[in-house]
Amino acid sequence: MRKTSGRVTLPAESGQEQIIKHLIKHWGVDAIRDSDGTRLSQDLLDMGFPVYSTICLVRAEQSWPREHGEDLPQAFLMTPRQTFTGRPLKFELMNDWSTDKYRLNENDDPKLWWEVIDRTTGEVVPGDDWTYADGCVTLTRGQDYHEYTVNFLVMQIWDSTSMYNALTNKWTGEKVMSVDPFKPEVYEHLMHYFDGWLERHPNTSVVRLTTLAFMFMLIRDKRQRCCIRDWCGYCEAVTPAALREFEKVKGYKLRGEDFIQAGRYAHTNIPPTSRMLDWMDFIQQFALRFGKDLVDKIHAAGKKAAMFWGDHWIGAEPFDPKFASMGMDIIIGAAEDGVALRRVSDVPLNVVRELRFYPYFFPDVFKPGANPIEESRKNWMKIRRALLRMPVDRIGWGGYLSLAAKFPDFINHLAGITDEFRAFMDRTGGKEAWTAPIRVGVLNVWGSLRSWMVQTGPIEKFYSGREDVMEFIGTNIAECLAGLPVKVGFISFDEILKDASRLNDFDVIINEGFMGSAWSGGDIWKTPALVAAIRRWVHNGGGFIGIGHPSAAEHEGRVFQLADVLGVDLETGKEIQISEAVSQCEPRHFILADAQQGRSRISDHSYVFSRYEDAAILDNSGKHVHIAAKITSGGRGVYISSLPFDWTNARLLQRAIFWSARKEQEFTKCHSSNPATDLAWYPSAGVYCIVNNTNEQQTTDIYDHAGQWLRNLSLAPNEMVFVENN
Repeated sequence: MRKTSGRVTLPAESGQEQIIKHLIKHWGVDAIRDSDGTRLSQDLLDMGFPVYSTICLVRAEQSWPREHGEDLPQAFLMTPRQTFTGRPLKFELMNDWSTDKYRLNENDDPKLWWEVIDRTTGEVVPGDDWTYADGCVTLTRGQDYHEYTVNFLVMQIWDSTSMYNALTNKWTGEKVMSVDPFKPEVYEHLMHYFDGWLERHPNTSVVRLTTLAFMFMLIRDKRQRCCIRDWCGYCEAVTPAALREFEKVKGYKLRGEDFIQAGRYAHTNIPPTSRMLDWMDFIQQFALRFGKDLVDKIHAAGKKAAMFWGDHWIGAEPFDPKFASMGMDIIIGAAEDGVALRRVSDVPLNVVRELRFYPYFFPDVFKPGANPIEESRKNWMKIRRALLRMPVDRIGWGGYLSLAAKFPDFINHLAGITDEFRAFMDRTGGKEAWTAPIRVGVLNVWGSLRSWMVQTGPIEKFYSGREDVMEFIGTNIAECLAGLPVKVGFISFDEILKDASRLNDFDVIINEGFMGSAWSGGDIWKTPALVAAIRRWVHNGGGFIGIGHPSAAEHEGRVFQLADVLGVDLETGKEIQISEAVSQCEPRHFILADAQQGRSRISDHSYVFSRYEDAAILDNSGKHVHIAAKITSGGRGVYISSLPFDWTNARLLQRAIFWSARKEQEFTKCHSSNPATDLAWYPSAGVYCIVNNTNEQQTTDIYDHAGQWLRNLSLAPNEMVFVENN
């Protein structure tokens, strides 16, 4: 492959000038950056490359949080449940939480903000029935053999990101603290500090904000485990000052229980309450103002503003139309898979889009005996597959270059990725690929606000992955969708209830998730208007694909409220004595044409059974249905029990989409016959791009945009090739 340059940001580091000079040519670098824990020497700054300088303003200056402990970020935590047995019950509040990260908020009146709750009844215990002293709450009166908990406020005395970095790198220096910027005096101090920071960075071309005001939910227990994590969670944007202002603005007072939710916390997987949606809106308004003030200062200093979409990003919400008011120039996202790429590439903004790849150059990966190449290769195969559909402008890495430099094969491996990325951008013009005439809408509680967020489920709880990477097992329709040649959008239940004609924006609707989750929908499926609207849309020709527990809410003798569309229902132990419908098995259906050698699934036991005789059962384990297809009047329905990401399942979903949309005749247009390969067509560039997604040799037949056979190709492991459109 011809050596090229550009579109790559290098994590530079003082003392590594020689390797940096080598990598500028080897990787084709055209910009350098610093990282948390690294600095750029004057020699590096004088090289003449654009410089990305990283700042997280809320933790950049340490004198204020150390002198004003009341201005630290806060959060509500909950004690474990204890049983009242007639004697005073003592709760040691910090016994189960990290005392390195938290200390009790004893500045604000506990009786005003804390709650003791009877978890047997759900009732709040009157303040006269409990006392607080010396880190303990004592319940003096309660109901015998009822369980009780305490919701209480803590100060965060160690910034979440800095704590992770310190634990990972075994740093022993002073703990970095952050501040909550909500109070006017704190806000003013931060803006004044930022003015000085801009003056002290004359060589900076791009200010890389990491990120704005509030950290996502990342709670640590006494063992320093990250025991509660929600990358979209708003539970660490809490302070009494903000809660008081919220009450003025919204007209009512929030409780600690609004965030705690009986120990589940207000997690993205849980359908949000109206109160939590109000809180999100309130925090977003503040974050947008905070961000715009920073961007205005950056632009006034003659620099560009970049937002790293991670860490303190809560309230920014790039998929909300209001985000554009901040005026960001560059959006940067950490990427380990195709979903992460689509999250950045699909943001509806006129910005430069950049990916920071994993692995991050930290010692948890770059240690003796490690194989960072394998992690990088697997990531790149998924990222590249999505890149074919919706490109980004730039790529880069982060961390300690001095660590990565100890792995020369890895350094050469990344040179291959940078050259391949530039070759792709040069040959395709960086344009979006052709898509089939099919519009897919992913239906959940969140809609477009949570576009390209993986829908996690119970299986995740029983898997231990790395803390810095979003590793997903189990069903992953987002990764399957990320590289398919169809238009993908996201829609919420509320949008349909407000205007059922919104369904006509799509040819196929996908609803996936576990029963009761925000992804499946929960009790909203008991709403007659919602079910009737979707059923009418299917009868008029729409396609509905349900995965896992679609339309699930026990109501009127059904679990799947669209069982008539899907042909199947879920057994919960209430219909064991009722026979399933006798349905026809069709193992050679269009949907299964590329899965004849079998496919991966989570379990052989779906506990989903045939409800309608006109449902075709395509895949089953005994009476457990895994795939079913049903024609309903003018439309079609497909049920899939689970869909872990792999190439076969991605192809299976593609076929299910085309069948549901009644577009089977379009399937071979711009097509590669081997599911382990992908093909994309770029009409304006007159070129097809074909990739081998595996580390093995693959052969495939490729078809042009008219569906005509072009040729048979043999692809080396991981190879990317281009074929001219003659």
